[in-house]
Amino acid sequence: MPRITFRDDKTLGSGPFVRVLRDGIPLGRILPVPATGVYRYYEGDEEKLGGPDLQDKDLERLKAAILSKYGAV
Repeated sequence: MPRITFRDDKTLGSGPFVRVLRDGIPLGRILPVPATGVYRYYEGDEEKLGGPDLQDKDLERLKAAILSKYGAV
């Protein structure tokens, strides 16, 4: 089963975010949306048209949903 890990990261353009890794390889990003208080998960390196793959107001709950969907050790 793949190992999913989370790492705090940031860029000058997008600010802070959480990088999601599967077996050490980037899988996606969790981006905070301060205006709405929601965290959005996008598979891949960029936001997508049509919305996030997953979202939640609670970061830990969103991480648990990602682990459930993509596998955990």
